[in-house]
Amino acid sequence: MNLEYIVIIAICILYEAFWYFVIRYVNKKFQWLIMSKDERPVLSEEGLRKFIPIGYDSELGWIRKPNTDGIEKSNDMESKWTINGIGARANPGFDDRQSTISCYGDSFTFCRQVNDDETWEHYLSELQDTNVKNFGVGNYGLDQTILRLKREYPKNKTEIVIIGVVPDTISRILSSWKHYYEYGNTFAFKPRFVIKNEKLVLIKNIIDEESKFRSYERFLPEIKKNDFFYKNKFRKEIIRFPYSIYLLRNLSRNLQIIFWVLANELMKGSKSKKNEWNPMKIIMRVNLRWRVKLYHNIEARTLFEKILDEYASYARQNNFMPVFCVLPQKDDVNFVRTNASFYKEFLNSLHIEKLKIIDTTDKLMLEKDLDSLYSDNNEYGGHYSSRGNKRIAEIINEELSRI
Repeated sequence: MNLEYIVIIAICILYEAFWYFVIRYVNKKFQWLIMSKDERPVLSEEGLRKFIPIGYDSELGWIRKPNTDGIEKSNDMESKWTINGIGARANPGFDDRQSTISCYGDSFTFCRQVNDDETWEHYLSELQDTNVKNFGVGNYGLDQTILRLKREYPKNKTEIVIIGVVPDTISRILSSWKHYYEYGNTFAFKPRFVIKNEKLVLIKNIIDEESKFRSYERFLPEIKKNDFFYKNKFRKEIIRFPYSIYLLRNLSRNLQIIFWVLANELMKGSKSKKNEWNPMKIIMRVNLRWRVKLYHNIEARTLFEKILDEYASYARQNNFMPVFCVLPQKDDVNFVRTNASFYKEFLNSLHIEKLKIIDTTDKLMLEKDLDSLYSDNNEYGGHYSSRGNKRIAEIINEELSRI
């Protein structure tokens, strides 16, 4: 082998080594740039010891457990949440009152980033003069929400049930392990529904015992098979050897993440925080494109409709009014403002007996000061602020008055 070939090989090795160390460094700082090791991540023993007693649920995957509380810190603000004895969020001044409305859903129903007396359920309690019970749980999909409803409703019957979820719930109902869609969310194993012979079939949470977290790799073949995003997203975004080649598969996304993570590290200690959001902004835009795409996916739409049909069927069996409420993130509202509603055609296609649909986006997109309705001062917006929750309560109250 002559010197020329040796030099070329050496350059290639150095080039690969350079990208390996850059990618590994960024991966440690930002979980959304994934490598081969992320196919089988090590579950933190310390994290499990904290999560299992207060958050693990063998059926639903995770939950807010009765008689727990906590403080959430974000953007130099603190909010306190409390879960009462029945597993619902505390509703100051109303917990001992009669309840005619109960709510189930994700973090936009739970109302993260505000205090117990600043949730839209609390404001709706004032408007309806009743204790609006809040059984929302962060990151729930519509599938988990239905299962939670069936668990809680027999003990907490109300005349009206409101299910409130973000449009991204269409992604969540396709997932068995959140890590395959939200990289790094490794404790979040969950049940999901599938359709077989035109019927809704439940695939139970595979990690249904605490001990299974320690041996979760044994269940990966089944989890991968049941999770839409493993093949369609996760596996396509892994960067493995040869790193310089795999980097090209999602070149714009990967290079932007690498640039902003490294830039933020170099600027650490500076007073300016304006660039800290940039890496996550890339991910939020990718996720928005995914949910827009999924509302045109027949498999996802059909599953979504079947779950809503199950909700309405359960309502008819138990003689309550089922309400389905869309609670958009800030980037959803802005997308609809500048383009068109990516899920409205799906909602309009639904013809489910007795199901009342409230799309709060219709009113939110008319708000002049949209930023004030959300907690975070960025493109995503975080969750609704106290003012935002008050507006949501007004919209829901107005719609309920027409029923």
